[in-house]
Amino acid sequence: MLRTVLSIRGLILALALVAVGLPVALVGQLGIARTLNATILEIARIRQAQLALAGVLQLQVDEESGIRGYAATRSREFLEPYYAAQARMPQRLEELQDRLRDDADLGTSDRAVVELAVINAAWLHSVGEPVIAGKPLDSARAKRGKQLTDSFRGLIVPIEQRLDVRYRARVATREATIRLGTLSALGAIGLIALEVIVLAIVIARMRHELNRDRAVVESLQKAVSARLVPPEHLRIGTAYRSATRGARVGGDVYDVYRLDDDRTLLVVGDVSGKGLTAAVDTMFVRFALRALASESLTPDDIVERFDRLYRDANSAPESFVTLFVGIHDRRDGSLAYVNAGHEACWIRRNGTLRMIPPTGPIVGLGGFSFAAAATSLEAGDLLILATDGLTEARDPDGGFIASERLNGWLERADAGDPQRFVDEVASAVARYTRGKIVDDLALLAVAPAAGQKGTP
Repeated sequence: MLRTVLSIRGLILALALVAVGLPVALVGQLGIARTLNATILEIARIRQAQLALAGVLQLQVDEESGIRGYAATRSREFLEPYYAAQARMPQRLEELQDRLRDDADLGTSDRAVVELAVINAAWLHSVGEPVIAGKPLDSARAKRGKQLTDSFRGLIVPIEQRLDVRYRARVATREATIRLGTLSALGAIGLIALEVIVLAIVIARMRHELNRDRAVVESLQKAVSARLVPPEHLRIGTAYRSATRGARVGGDVYDVYRLDDDRTLLVVGDVSGKGLTAAVDTMFVRFALRALASESLTPDDIVERFDRLYRDANSAPESFVTLFVGIHDRRDGSLAYVNAGHEACWIRRNGTLRMIPPTGPIVGLGGFSFAAAATSLEAGDLLILATDGLTEARDPDGGFIASERLNGWLERADAGDPQRFVDEVASAVARYTRGKIVDDLALLAVAPAAGQKGTP
């Protein structure tokens, strides 16, 4: 009876602490997170304005140097940067004005952009256009040009200084917010520790529920893990090692998805972050790419559209994905692909290992295009796709694996069976690292079955 009473009292006390303490801690953390997020976004906007300002100045320099070179040599080669800068200047000035208009404290700088446009137009009219028309760059015209360029740069300096002051202030705010968040987190940890002590009194009653929750987590981990059903004309081998202790999921993703009777989507990627949070992103990567590929898009269109989707879904500037997306067509043995900043890609053919170089930047930067490339993948070839858990494997002393040693593993492993191949490579990594996994490791090996090329 006494034990029951104590248990009930302990449970009531624990629930009271949770009901009062955790909401306070969570609300505080949420407010800090929002402040930090807003500060980071403002820093990003300021940096974009600084880049736009630097771009305006560079275009003005290109215009001036192009005219000076042409006036001195009459070679039209010098006019190429001039015309390019002249064409881009209005757009760059408009971009700068938009960036400055976002910040009320930079209103006067916003108006200064209009003056920059006026001065640049005057310089083009009084210096650039006459010289191109055949008039010499005499002392009067040169003096007028210098007055205008000095005025142009004189307007840029205060804008640059204001942006720098704003940037430094926002960085200081960010650091102060991080410190506050750290102190708040420590307080929350102390509160949670107190709650754990109280809850330990009734832990025996909760074992059944904990076991049930553990089973739910196991089910979620299985759901996150890839289920690959390759077509009959492709043989595959896979291996996955998570750097997160106690979990079989992480930030690496690979996929083999049948688009139709002839075409198969092949994917490997590395999402920033680790553990279950990164695993949620990998689910987004896998199924978004499947959906886009099912629309019969080319690999470059798939990656460009996915890049927009990913940036919309992940507003944090530090979020990114390195990605290899390929579509294999068994009818002609072709492999069309985009390698978005993913280095660990090879084709092993006739005992020779060839790296597939990147064809574009990593996903998540924005403003870049992704070029497509193509190669063949026929019977006897082996496509090897991996993540940085392979290329950046470390020994117990922290030393990275040498490329010659890694290439030796890939060249000597049994390529007759893709699964046996990845098992041998994964075992070599485990021996080299002594079982200490620092980065998530995903391995995917794909080999066309014999006699599949050209099969209808």
